[in-house]
Order: sequence, then structure tokens, then C-alpha cells
Amino acid sequence: MERLKIAFCKGNTGEVNDKLIIDALDDPAMLELCSPVFCEEAEAFRKLDEGSLDALVLASPSQTIKDATEVIVTDKTNILVLGKEPTADDIVKFRDILERDFDLQLPRIAIVQETAMQVPDLSSQVTTEHGINTYGPYTVEQIMAEDTILHFDGIIVADKNLASTLVKELAEEAPVRFFAGRETVVTAIWKPVTKEEEEGLADVSWLTHPFFVAVDVIRNREFYDEARLNPLPKLYRDKREDRRKDEDKQANENENAEKES
Repeated sequence: MERLKIAFCKGNTGEVNDKLIIDALDDPAMLELCSPVFCEEAEAFRKLDEGSLDALVLASPSQTIKDATEVIVTDKTNILVLGKEPTADDIVKFRDILERDFDLQLPRIAIVQETAMQVPDLSSQVTTEHGINTYGPYTVEQIMAEDTILHFDGIIVADKNLASTLVKELAEEAPVRFFAGRETVVTAIWKPVTKEEEEGLADVSWLTHPFFVAVDVIRNREFYDEARLNPLPKLYRDKREDRRKDEDKQANENENAEKES
């Protein structure tokens, strides 16, 4: 398998020192999957758009990207952060993200919202009209009770504070910020560096996981798109259509015969 070229951008935050980055990226598992490179952010986005980079990882836990939809990837589920109450279009878009980017076919989606929704029957409406398995709204307590959250491939929340609460409750491994809705793949770290991590005393999987997520998304998209390049021909034949063609052909032949006579 060809190794992907993925850029890592420190940005201007100064939150990650070079030694910590080098130590974290010098992981044999990392080097088997991709070739990490260091880039300034502007240069990295330019190369990404040109196609000379396969993906980009940002070393900022707070940066956002215009026209992208933020999804927090955890080891248990994926959380879509909307910043507003979801609509049917938002749920359809999230379904498409889960299927193409995460290889989750027919995903189960839950809405988590602490206040009453403007459209209380949205879940049943989307399930009926779009065929998307949608449930809720749940409160945080309800979705976390008896591991209910494990039954869902995606969770939709309206604000970042609610998303942070869920991540703190359920993430056992380092979560990752993924900027969906773009043709180029961009991920970012979830949390800032701690003093212990700067001193090399703590796990730095929060820094390597964004690379792993980027690789997974690229591979999933390739598989998804390739499977749809050459769809099978229509197996069902409408015999009425064949009959009409035969009748038209016979009518033309009769008309030509009459003209000749």
C-alpha cells in the first residue's frame, strides 16, 4: 500500500514544541501508514488543493475551517457539532459523511439536546421520509445511561459545550477533530498540550490519532467512490418497452412497404 503524504502544521499557537512532535511522529506504526511532513499552514493548504499532499493535520484544538462541518471522532462514536438545532438536511448530510468517510452503512444517528426541540418529531420524520435510522432527542444523562450511546454510529449536538461534555464522558482514547464536507481531508488535535506531555511524561496519542483518522478517511473514500464508478446495468427489463419498440419497428416497415407499392 502506497504511503500517504500528510502535512502537520504547528500554526502560530506555539502549543506544541518540535521535540514532542518528532518523538510522537517517529512511531513505526505511523511511518508504515504515511509520510509526515512539516509545513506552514498557508503552504500546506495550497499543496493540499494542488494535490501534492494527501491530508493535513492541524496542531490547534480551537481552529475552525470555513465551509466545513466539524465531527469529533472518538473510539465509541462520532459527534457532529452543528452550532444550531438540527434539520432534516443536516441529518441527511451527516448520514452521507458517516457512509463515505467512515464506512458506516445504514448508520444509526441520535440527537442529543438538553432543551425542547422546535420540531419534536424530527427523528421520526427523517426516519420515515429519508430512511435514516434517527432517534431522540436525548439528554446527556439518557444517552450515557447503560451505554445507550454505544448503539449509535453518530451523535448530533447543537453546541460545542454539549459536545465537550459527551467527549469527556465517553472517550477512553484520544479524540480527533475532523473537518467534513471537504474534498480534501483535514483533521486537528482535540486538546492543548499539557506540561507533562511537553516533558515527555504522558501519552501523546492525541497527536498521532489525527493522522490515523486522516488515513482512514482517505481509504474509506477511495473504496466508497470506486464501488460506485461502474454500477451494474439495470437488470429489470420492461417488456412493455420492448413491445412498443417492436410495434414501432413494424409500423415503419409497413409504412415503407406501402410507399414502395
